[in-house]
Amino acid sequence: MIDTASRLMPAAPADSRAAERFVQDLVQLHGSLRYGGLPDAIEGEPLCRIEGYGDDLVTISVRESQLPERYLHAVLGFRLVQFLQTGLMDRELVFRQALFHEPVPPPKGVETIHTITLTGEGSIVGYLGLVGSADPAPMALDAPGRTGFPVEVAHRVDLLSEYAAPDRTSHNVYEIKRFVRERSMARGAQRDRVPWHLILATVRVGIAMPEIRLVVGDAGERGALRHLRLVGFDLRVVDGTTPWLPRSELMWPSYDLPAERRAKPFVALVPPDLPRLVDLLDPMLAARAARWQRSVVSGLGGPSRLAGGR
Repeated sequence: MIDTASRLMPAAPADSRAAERFVQDLVQLHGSLRYGGLPDAIEGEPLCRIEGYGDDLVTISVRESQLPERYLHAVLGFRLVQFLQTGLMDRELVFRQALFHEPVPPPKGVETIHTITLTGEGSIVGYLGLVGSADPAPMALDAPGRTGFPVEVAHRVDLLSEYAAPDRTSHNVYEIKRFVRERSMARGAQRDRVPWHLILATVRVGIAMPEIRLVVGDAGERGALRHLRLVGFDLRVVDGTTPWLPRSELMWPSYDLPAERRAKPFVALVPPDLPRLVDLLDPMLAARAARWQRSVVSGLGGPSRLAGGR
């Protein structure tokens, strides 16, 4: 993979046309790569593994340290090309830095949880990240020295102080990042099922890791906000922020948008009855009825599905 990346190195100063060609090559290259060995190459047991629904998809959730370097780069490469295609990432910055994948962040604080969906052929088609706190040691949610989560930094807002409690620290909070599906997937049942694989796996992670007490992030009303509300999260959404990232950050274009298109920051306690949510989702996905998606939405919309928070 390193050799392939070096062949894409730009030989001339960045300009828009060269950056566009570089991105097109990246998209084509990543679209041709297969990682059928990824689920069985992780170190130790995954936090979650979902398969056998007859949809030719397998989804795993793992701690970052469980991914061999080659596969971590594959996941970060998938993220890179998906967000380049949406226009939410700086193409010329990627070109100037000759990136083949998103940079690997230095280890600190709580490690990231990666949830990855692959086809039977080994194509990565879905991803959702849970990013832990950068605090080396747990800190109170209202501590003056607490390290802000990326969403708090970008929106210049404190999402967590009002949730401070003796049994909650910054290490009990995770930020939902990069919830994305492969943009080139053909329309159809398999494409529709990818987000639900990611959601079900993330719920199972919440069961496997009861220390996750709150989630934060930012999203549009038709994106993660809709899905989180649907599965029972009581979101507090902050309106009217003016998010900003410096132009040295890959994702700065995601905030350089009209107000009506900007992602909104949110925070929510993790509902306490996640096993019951799995009991709702699992049989609906396994049944594969003709209108399975409508059944899922209808089933999740029932009264008093989940309540309260951890």
